[in-house]
Amino acid sequence: MKTNKIILGIISIILSSCFSENYRIITHVDRDGSCRREIRTTAGSIPGLFPYDLDTGWEISQTDTVVKGHLSEKVKKNIRAGRKFDSVDELSSGLRRDIRFPTPEESLKKRFRWFYTYYAFTALYPEVSEKGHVPMDRYLNRDEQKLYLRGDMSAYRGMSGMELKEALDDIEKQFMKWYSRSLYEESFEVVRHYMNVDPPLSSVKDTLFSIHEEQLGEMPGISDVCRMLDRHFATDRFSKLYAGNGSEMDQMLEERVKATDELLKFDIRYELTLPGKIITANTDLQNDGVLAWKVNLFRFLADDYTLAAESRAVNVWAFAVTLLLAVFAGYCFKRYF
Repeated sequence: MKTNKIILGIISIILSSCFSENYRIITHVDRDGSCRREIRTTAGSIPGLFPYDLDTGWEISQTDTVVKGHLSEKVKKNIRAGRKFDSVDELSSGLRRDIRFPTPEESLKKRFRWFYTYYAFTALYPEVSEKGHVPMDRYLNRDEQKLYLRGDMSAYRGMSGMELKEALDDIEKQFMKWYSRSLYEESFEVVRHYMNVDPPLSSVKDTLFSIHEEQLGEMPGISDVCRMLDRHFATDRFSKLYAGNGSEMDQMLEERVKATDELLKFDIRYELTLPGKIITANTDLQNDGVLAWKVNLFRFLADDYTLAAESRAVNVWAFAVTLLLAVFAGYCFKRYF
């Protein structure tokens, strides 16, 4: 059984640090507030790749890259889709509703201050609400979740390397306990569905887990739950149930987690350029005025995930007008006074 598949089955991806779908979302904001968006990826075909409806004004280009391996060569398609928008508020238009990956609420506030114009950009990814039967808050507080899932050090500043490692080790132990309990809950639900004898099974669920938590380990499966129930009720009904229906039960577990498991594949590098000079940004990834954030499902498991930046652009004409007014005022003063 593929026991790494669970609602929020993120263990396998955390351990391998590998996402199968990599994207670059590039947003360039112009001085008038209009913007251009590009989405780039490498894949085998265009249909179904992007979270946008590409039939409405998108320019699509495609190039091939030959990747040489040890024994063979593989052709990868580099695909780029681009479109101009009149404002940042329009970026959400054309989003495909069949894509469950959270899409951000993006906005741009433009403030005119004579000599300078300020641009404040935000993109807010909402917190994932569906996290399975077991709240992560039972095992990790919000600061611990933010550190582990998105690298937010706000509550851990000033720690030495040893202190931080100790904190991370404790957090990981608690995270694995949450994962184990979540997988147990999902597996238990499948067994309960096939036995159809609720509420008696549900009434012993918490007790059985507390008794057998250490023996279950980090990845309890349906067969483990069946053995626990056999011992508790002094029977072999549950093991026989799995022996006769194991493949169907495993398939049900996979279907329960399929949607979230697909979302976990996506890894996005969100890049942004704003007019003028960057003043503030909540990212350390910056190169020649291009800001970047890492976006994946882990980042908004703990809380809303906000990408924020502000820039300041010089109004050259305002300096020129001010200079002309000053010269004119000086001329008038000398002539009439």
